[in-house]
Order: sequence, then C-alpha cells, then structure tokens
Amino acid sequence: MREFRDYLRYARKYLSSAEDKIQKQEDAEWLLIPAIILAWSAMESFVNNRCNDLSSLPSDMFEMHEKAFLQEKRLRFEDSGANIGKFVLEGNEYQALENKIFFLLSKMGSHDATNLKGGALWQRFKSFKDVRDSLAHPRRDTEIVLTIQVVNDFIETAQELIQVISERIWKMRLDF
Repeated sequence: MREFRDYLRYARKYLSSAEDKIQKQEDAEWLLIPAIILAWSAMESFVNNRCNDLSSLPSDMFEMHEKAFLQEKRLRFEDSGANIGKFVLEGNEYQALENKIFFLLSKMGSHDATNLKGGALWQRFKSFKDVRDSLAHPRRDTEIVLTIQVVNDFIETAQELIQVISERIWKMRLDF
C-alpha cells in the first residue's frame, strides 16, 4: 500500500530526472507535470487517510454531519420506511482537500484553522492548487510555465503542509 511518503519520493525522483534532462538541454516538462501531480497526491493521501482514521473512531466522538463529512457521504433525512425520522449516510459527497484540512485542524487541532488560511503557507498551497487544477483539467486558454524551482517549491509546500497538520493535531514531527 502506497502512502504519502511514497508519493513525495516519486515526485522528487521525477524532479531529479527533470533536472538531469535540463542539464543536457533536453525537454523536461513531461517530467515536471507528474512531479506536481504526485506531490498533490501525497497531500491527498495524508489528509484522506487521517479522515479515514478518524471515521473509524467510536461513533459518539462525532456528530452525524461530521461523520458524513469524514466518510464523504451524503447525509439524508429518511421520511419513509424502516428508518423514518432518522438521518442516514448514503452515496458519495466528495469534499475539497482544503475543506478536509480545515475540518481536521478545527476539530482535532490545537490551533484555529484561520491561522493557517491567512499565512504564507496557505498562499503557496493555493498557487499549487491552481497549477495542479490547470494540469488535471486542461484548457486551451490556460498557459502554465513550469520550472524546476516552481515544482520544487510545490513539493516543499506539500511536505510542509503535511508537517503542519501532523504537528497541530498530534503534536508530532514526521520524518520524510
């Protein structure tokens, strides 16, 4: 089973290969794109697995809507049948990565999530997200300039954000 460290390692390998190609004056963009996607996957892996871990805790630790959020399920009120008058979880209702991060920090973290949102790390995250979204959902009118430095910054942003989440929730530094 791959975990967030694997995705970060893969991203760094692609970046290193791109550096080698550039030194030889060869095209490297085809290596920079997967490095970005893999770094983003590292963050998603870390956050999604933390949400899964929390959703497996005793049910009385979370309200029904929080459980639905953690499991990315739709919360629906039953107005007929055996569960009439109750809320049930059904189907999928995917949550944005940033919303999951805010939930983790607000519910489990030692600091207010607003401290993160206004800071430099969050601004770098938003830039990272914009580029990743442009790569994952390409449009003809969107031009993305990728450099070794830009991609390296995104990989570092992913690692730093993972570290911040770990430190705020578990008060523990991770080894990468």
